[in-house]
Amino acid sequence: MNKKYISYLLIALPLLLPIITDNQYYIHGVVCRIIIYAILVASLDLIVGYIGDVSIGHAGFFAIGAYTVAILTARPELNSESTLHYFPQLPFGIALIMGILLSGLAGFILGFPALRLTGPYLAVVTIAYGLLIYTVINEQETLTNGTKGITMRTLEVGGFSFAGNNLLYLVYPMLILALLLIRNLTKSFWGRAFEAIKYSEVAAANSGISKSYYKIWAFVISAGIAGLAGGLFAQLDAYISPNTFSYNFSVEMLIALIVGGTQSITGNILGVSVYVLLPDLFNRFNDYRLIVFGIALLLVLFFLPKGLAGLVSKFMAKYAHFFSNEKTESERLTDLQQRSENVDLWNEMPQSTSDDILKTHHLTMRFGGLTAVNQLDMTVKRGTVHGLIGPNGSGKSTTVNLLTGIYKPVDGTMTALGTDLKPMHTYQRAKLGIARTFQNLQLFSDMTALQNVMVGMHNSFKSNLLAILFGTKACRKEELLIEAKAFKWLQFVGLESVAFEQAKNLAYGQARLLEIARALASNPALLLLDEPAAGLTSGEIEKINALILKMKDAGISILLIEHHMDMISAVSDEVTVLDFGKKIAAGDYRTVRNDPHVIRAYLGTEG
Repeated sequence: MNKKYISYLLIALPLLLPIITDNQYYIHGVVCRIIIYAILVASLDLIVGYIGDVSIGHAGFFAIGAYTVAILTARPELNSESTLHYFPQLPFGIALIMGILLSGLAGFILGFPALRLTGPYLAVVTIAYGLLIYTVINEQETLTNGTKGITMRTLEVGGFSFAGNNLLYLVYPMLILALLLIRNLTKSFWGRAFEAIKYSEVAAANSGISKSYYKIWAFVISAGIAGLAGGLFAQLDAYISPNTFSYNFSVEMLIALIVGGTQSITGNILGVSVYVLLPDLFNRFNDYRLIVFGIALLLVLFFLPKGLAGLVSKFMAKYAHFFSNEKTESERLTDLQQRSENVDLWNEMPQSTSDDILKTHHLTMRFGGLTAVNQLDMTVKRGTVHGLIGPNGSGKSTTVNLLTGIYKPVDGTMTALGTDLKPMHTYQRAKLGIARTFQNLQLFSDMTALQNVMVGMHNSFKSNLLAILFGTKACRKEELLIEAKAFKWLQFVGLESVAFEQAKNLAYGQARLLEIARALASNPALLLLDEPAAGLTSGEIEKINALILKMKDAGISILLIEHHMDMISAVSDEVTVLDFGKKIAAGDYRTVRNDPHVIRAYLGTEG
């Protein structure tokens, strides 16, 4: 039988549990609880594992989903002295959608602090948010019935009751749906955008990724899925009270995520299973559960840095031929070579009608009392290589940071491709057709070389979020096409053999080439190369020289910042020289080399 169908059968097996046994404790009390919490932890993984932020307030989203469903489906006669009769009683499905939407709205609101805060500061904000929600549901009796909690009738649909073990038939398909949506999202260009922001916000922005847009959406989607888990939880015991949604619960879910392993569906399920089963194994220590979980967390962090999912991955890798239909690395390389044969790398490059691809006038940047760039006038002609040289600290990299939007000038103007750059954000300039490399490498270290290049092609993707979540055929086709083009860029720089190697494992020279490939993949009209030959051997420099000339022949305009005079003389059409932020010379290399100001400030004289 095809391994694909075997996988489907294995996924469907848990639905047989209510037929195999009628033990309500294990099916309803344990398995259904694991499933609901797995949905919650998977939603938390979007924030912690993919975006790289720490959220200790997901119990708040969980509570919003649970209480929305409870309030809108509760029967007032089952809740004495309550005010729930003021609320409309809706079908469970509609109430569940309302819970998801309200949780998503809360995630949208919480996403804005995440744009400015990171690390412990953001963690404190999420803690405060979780405590705020807990306080509201605990004290607002008019809305939530307070500490008395809310009792609901057992869910019935078309005469079929989801009481007891039958709840599995509701929560398990929801788990599969939630995990499928998350998997489709994280395997798409959205997932790569999340990870790019986590590793380097600056490099992500220079690849055309808006940090604000993707971070807020990550919180919205994560909160919505947490609200789904909360809505299902409301039906677990047909009763909810504030005690479930305390601060401790948020901490325990975070521990479950880390113990299981981030960025892993298997890890999400394993971590939650440990969380639910551990108190049963050590019931006499139930009063010290946080201590027990803390010890488990320390052991995992020390011995299993990738969590329990790391152990499973090693086992799966050993027996991959049995469990998976995936191709081997050599087969994938062969497939990519075949699919990339007819790819044209240069047909989508932005075109400029102006002879001046870049122009600055009196461009000035100050840091306190230090003027890093002083009234710089510079013009880069279309289809040329323009060198920018000068001593260390002369303002070369600062100029590049001004052109790409990392710094905002205090005076002067910048125009590229006929557009004023000053009001534009970094990611907007990348969309316009400006790409760059960095003096200090800014690769996405845990991504493969191929994935790094695909991040550079972020703006080439056109699929909308809904198509991505449901993995439509058009969406999958687009992914394959862009994957083939990304591989072609790796071939262009000579890195096709390391396409599936993580960026952090590449040699330094290969990493430099990969950064160039990622910048080229964005189809730039203007490419800013910030010391691409730094730390390279003479042979590697010759290779980059050849690449620069190929780019120039393809119509790409290049601003080259470099200290290697041999490279500048070999590839530059015109050179601008800076000293203490001020332009001291400009012209062709021969003219600049013989300028007395340049000799005195930078090149020096022979002994």
